[in-house]
Amino acid sequence: MTATSLLHLRASRKLAAALIPVDLLFGIYLVAHADGIDGPFVGYGLFNLFLLKRHLSWKPFYAVSSGYVLLLPVIAGLLDQTPLAGYFQAHAIYVIYAGIFFAVAIAVHRSSRVLNSHLRSLARICSSAELEPQSDFQEAVRQTEAVLGKLLGGREVWICISATLAAHEPNQSWMHAYFANSLRDMRDASKAYIRLPSPIGELIPFYVRKLQKQDGTGYGWLLVKASEQELSLLQIAYIQLVRMKFMNHCNVMTRMDDIRTRAAAIERDQIAQDIHDGIAQELFFLSVQLFQLKSAVQKENLSQALPILSEMETKVKESHQNIRTFIVDLKGEKRRFNLRDAIENMLQRTTANSGIALDFRSNGWVAQEKIEIEEAIYHFIEESVNNVMKHAGAAKLLVTLEVTSVQWSVLVRDDGAGMNWDEIELTGKLGIAGMTKRIKALNGSVSIQSQPAQGTTITAAIPRERSMAYV
Repeated sequence: MTATSLLHLRASRKLAAALIPVDLLFGIYLVAHADGIDGPFVGYGLFNLFLLKRHLSWKPFYAVSSGYVLLLPVIAGLLDQTPLAGYFQAHAIYVIYAGIFFAVAIAVHRSSRVLNSHLRSLARICSSAELEPQSDFQEAVRQTEAVLGKLLGGREVWICISATLAAHEPNQSWMHAYFANSLRDMRDASKAYIRLPSPIGELIPFYVRKLQKQDGTGYGWLLVKASEQELSLLQIAYIQLVRMKFMNHCNVMTRMDDIRTRAAAIERDQIAQDIHDGIAQELFFLSVQLFQLKSAVQKENLSQALPILSEMETKVKESHQNIRTFIVDLKGEKRRFNLRDAIENMLQRTTANSGIALDFRSNGWVAQEKIEIEEAIYHFIEESVNNVMKHAGAAKLLVTLEVTSVQWSVLVRDDGAGMNWDEIELTGKLGIAGMTKRIKALNGSVSIQSQPAQGTTITAAIPRERSMAYV
């Protein structure tokens, strides 16, 4: 029998179906030539009937099994040449064997129906519409209440929120709010089964589970209208599964809100830095040129005033273009430019009419680079040169830009007054701290060397993406 079972399990479905009639006929042969229908070989035939269930639904199985059980004693009696009534009397224990067989079959049938029902319930929990983190919070509550109500046979389910969850204020029906307030004021709200007064004073039995965040902070309750002993262990397990799924959704929603808040803060810092590095610097030079223009007008030196006016007009146009570009960036569009040309134009514009001798050198070239790296290099050089213009009083300015397959290297050197760098708080200067932060955010490094009357040298190194093309 064990060998037959293994053969049926290992054989293909078609081969196993073909073997079953052979086994049944062989079982009839053993019964007829051994001890009859009350001998041990009856079990072999009945066991083969169970193997038949793999290929039939329950109704055909019962029909085939009944026919086999009735036909077996008839065939055995005919082969034994004994009248059928007398054969049954001599082998009455066969009726007990047949009864046990059908009792086991019915028990398996009922158990499989119950098991399939619970499996469908579990599948309903797992395949219920996934709640998106961006979905409406009240819609998530309604969906969860509906799913759990169906699983529990139409019982009333209430998810009552008592506290603000992330950025979502509880905005539920007055009945939800009523039950939440009742539970908040109840001392024994942690019990599994409680009775809450209805708005008309009637005590309603509930099965209650608390809703908690990952840190253990409670924010509400899940209520199922049921008295003690009304819920089965499997139904309680369903409640726990749905509760865990809802709490997991709320935890994800809370984390998404935190991420959005942090992302908005980072974006605000980036916007502030971009405004400082771009528009604010251009406005500063416009103010310097206005001062120069004022001095020239007071001296009635029109030949000096006209070039200043022309330069101011150019800078206003550039500021306008930068603002338009800034707006495009805020709309999510990435700007692309030739980094070397953009830096050279910025240096020429910044040092024009300043009396500083500019020396710009560029080594290496890349076909493609990340926009974040290009912007960081551009603003780093821009801020460094602006500091030279404001504070150094330099006569010469050297700017070098070098790129290899490994990294970008930037150097800004002046022969100005220099400074005692150890006495300066970097974090107190938005420009210097900001450009340092930009470089370090790209895993780069910044070095500043300066002494009074010896000029200042600022260098930066930014590692490159190895997949980017290099020439």
